[in-house]
Amino acid sequence: MGLSEQLRGKNSVFTGNFLVLIVTWILMFSTQPIPDTYSSLYFLSLGATPFLLSVMFFVGSLAIAFVQFPGGYLADKHGRRWLIATMSFGLALSYLFFAFAPSWQFIVLGMVVQNFCLLYMPALMAMMLDSLSPSKRGTGLHFQSVLMSLIALPAPLVAAALVLVNGEYVSPQSDGGMRVAYIIVFVAYLAAAALRIKLKETLPSNGEISRPRILKAFREYPKVVRESWQVFGKVPRSAYYLFLTTIGINSLVAGCQIFFVVYATYVLGISGEQYAIVMALMYLSIALPAILAGLKMDLGGRKRFLVLGYVLYVPAMLLFVVANFYLLLVALFLFGLGNMLRVNSSQVLLGDLVPRELRGKAVGFLQFFLYLAQALTYLLVGFLYAFVAAWLPFVLLAVAAIPLGLVVVFRISDPEVKEV
Repeated sequence: MGLSEQLRGKNSVFTGNFLVLIVTWILMFSTQPIPDTYSSLYFLSLGATPFLLSVMFFVGSLAIAFVQFPGGYLADKHGRRWLIATMSFGLALSYLFFAFAPSWQFIVLGMVVQNFCLLYMPALMAMMLDSLSPSKRGTGLHFQSVLMSLIALPAPLVAAALVLVNGEYVSPQSDGGMRVAYIIVFVAYLAAAALRIKLKETLPSNGEISRPRILKAFREYPKVVRESWQVFGKVPRSAYYLFLTTIGINSLVAGCQIFFVVYATYVLGISGEQYAIVMALMYLSIALPAILAGLKMDLGGRKRFLVLGYVLYVPAMLLFVVANFYLLLVALFLFGLGNMLRVNSSQVLLGDLVPRELRGKAVGFLQFFLYLAQALTYLLVGFLYAFVAAWLPFVLLAVAAIPLGLVVVFRISDPEVKEV
């Protein structure tokens, strides 16, 4: 099936739930990168220090880790739709903490509320995988990522217009622009939450698809963890190594990303305007190779693109630590493309390896350990950045990508029969 047939007509991936999700992601990802462009600088202006940045994200990651087991359990026991629709409204409201925060402590409170509402993440990923047939998963997920990149393209430029004064981030004038940016995100997320009410349930009826009892799931936390852990006995060995490598690389990527803008502006001497241009061009430049990779992935396997994602982190981070403006363009292009290939390939493989009725628990299990490891990595990266050498976390990511990539090469295989 050709690319045009995959994207339109009766065989299009853009039907049903996936279409609804795409529309909501357009609302969310066209606005969220506006404050994200300079968010770390905003948090610093509210009284945080570079190490406190890592502590803030540590607390946020612990909050999201705590809710992943119940989220996966509820998604497989009671269905995906109600959880996604309800928690999306809470997620929208959490951005008001960011918009009106008088200090960095209120940002932490907002992160906790926001990440608790991400209880719906296992349900959302399960529904996304449920809604795409195995023959369309690669194309669908890559096209979704490409579309999100393209619609995010103006966001860094909008952020620069709202926030920068004479090309630089200058508090408190800049903070007013950041607050406006977070209000824009709040409105967009609220609209997306309203649209998600239209989603249709994808879990086959098991007699228990009803409004989930969230508090009961937390009261039965040991049982929830035990049932999620048992998923390991029902999936191929490749899924275990996929979980392991995803947890390792995701933690380092997330830890480094919060310091990208800080390192670029404070250490490399890149202006705020130049950083916005780099981010916009990154979103644009990765679009074509990523969508072509998605189509090839459905035709020839997922693993090779997963490996390529790991490989690209190495030159990306080594260039980043010594970059001028032009090298920064290359470094973040390689990083963005590698990250997109790695994330999408992992998600597609997860759908191929894990049966539909176990996906919520599998995702909840993965995300619990992912965000727990990420929380600890935030502290490690923050300590290295603030007290050892600012460039060290980025080199650590480049070095760690090599052995993790080798685990993918030798321990993960494309399944002969893909789960529907």
